[in-house]
Amino acid sequence: MTMRIGSLIVPYIAVGIGLYIFKSGWLAILLYHAGMGFFLILDQKRPPLRQMLQGWHKTWAWFIPFCALGGIAIYLLWPWMQQSLDLNALLHKYGLAGWKWTVFLFYYSIIHPPLEQFYWRGYLGHPGREIRIEDFAFSGYHFFTMICFVQWRWALISCFVLTGIAWLWRQTARETGGLIIPILSHLTADISVIWFVHSLL
Repeated sequence: MTMRIGSLIVPYIAVGIGLYIFKSGWLAILLYHAGMGFFLILDQKRPPLRQMLQGWHKTWAWFIPFCALGGIAIYLLWPWMQQSLDLNALLHKYGLAGWKWTVFLFYYSIIHPPLEQFYWRGYLGHPGREIRIEDFAFSGYHFFTMICFVQWRWALISCFVLTGIAWLWRQTARETGGLIIPILSHLTADISVIWFVHSLL
């Protein structure tokens, strides 16, 4: 039980330390990834890595381009979502300026999605059809990340949307028996978001 609770609160601790104490986007994501790695190494019940390359199914392939809507929505709604500070100032505040932002673009777009899917839909995955605590825990930490950059109302709306997306990713993994479609759709989502954000600068 302690392991389970710890594995669910890892991102909250990472965001709290990285963004709220040290004002560092890099520290937040690296602590988060280190925390996920800790539980994946420590717990022998982790799924096999080959699961990341399994589960291709054309019925669920629609989810891959669908997830690009996240970045498009942020781009179109940004005038209403943004805080009083401009985006450049916000990114600079959290140490994501210059070459650090450029490297972050690629790291967040390429490394982050497969690691998160293996952790949340593989290691913490559940075959149930109902919405579970794991879905809320996944979307919840995004709320505390997003309110650093957007108005809290939009962060809350995004949190509800992400709960549904987390559930859909889990159902995709359950139906296909692998993580390849959740990983590819997550890659699409994160690349879409991070590059559309970059275009707003």
